[in-house]
Amino acid sequence: MPSHGPTDLELRVAELERENAALRREHLELREREAHLLAVLAHTPAPIYLKDADLRYILVNARYEELAHCPVDALRGKTDFDIFPEPVARLFREQDLEVMAVGTAREFEETIPLPDGEFTFITVKFPVHDAAGELRAVGGFCTEITARKKAEHDREQLIQQLQEAVAEVMTLRKILPICAWCKQIRDDKGYWTQLEAYLSHHSELEFTHSICPRCSDKVLDK
Repeated sequence: MPSHGPTDLELRVAELERENAALRREHLELREREAHLLAVLAHTPAPIYLKDADLRYILVNARYEELAHCPVDALRGKTDFDIFPEPVARLFREQDLEVMAVGTAREFEETIPLPDGEFTFITVKFPVHDAAGELRAVGGFCTEITARKKAEHDREQLIQQLQEAVAEVMTLRKILPICAWCKQIRDDKGYWTQLEAYLSHHSELEFTHSICPRCSDKVLDK
């Protein structure tokens, strides 16, 4: 009697359909993860970017576009030398090459002139390798610390001003109250003391005593 079960061809078709369904699910999940990642990048306030192994931009997020005043489509395929002033581009290139050479993430602090002014960042750059361990890209994300650096600078200036004020006060304290008649000095506690005693106590001076010619004449006249 003829068999009514599925043929080898039918079994193979069913297997391929199951594989295709699994691939479609994986593709959908991948698209969803990509959409989530792009949403994170779009809404992250930190500038984020990725460059290929030739250090040409692959992608940047919205904050990077905003700071650079340049859309991602104009940045893609460009190097830093196509976008930034030569000293800035050279700095970025040196950092990227260091990350590529050591093969691990590195942290840098940098102050960069941008169209909207000067910004200071702490930037973490990292290499991206494929499954075989080959370098495929260099990525980076930046934390802006412009306000913090300004506050530190203002605080340092204030400390310097206070130190100068203290130095001025100490200088003023060296103006000694001295009696116009007997030449005794009034100390910080209000006590009057001989000039040489005061100076000996507040310095390393030592005194010897003699009579000047003018006083000698007065003594001899007596």
